[in-house]
Amino acid sequence: MLKEIIGEIREAETRADEIVANASAQAKEILRKGEKESEAILFDAKREAAELLASLEAETDRIARQEEERVLSKGREEAAAVGRSAEGRVTEAAESLRDRVLKKYGVTAL
Repeated sequence: MLKEIIGEIREAETRADEIVANASAQAKEILRKGEKESEAILFDAKREAAELLASLEAETDRIARQEEERVLSKGREEAAAVGRSAEGRVTEAAESLRDRVLKKYGVTAL
């Protein structure tokens, strides 16, 4: 009877060792899968971040080009307005100068 009890204890210890070994193997497999999944998630996150960054850079460039064109267009309009305004004054100044020169030298008609 004592031999039977010792045998059962040894069998129980053997089963316990097997259970512990299986649990350890399962834990290692779960850990390996978890690390692999986390690497995949990290890779995807980095890829998505790079895509978002590229998209934001493209959008920023597009907005900058629009703003540049708006500023340049406004500058061209203002320059043209100044040119038109100056053109009238230059013509007026030239006529005034002509009239003074003609008057100074006594010329009444051309």
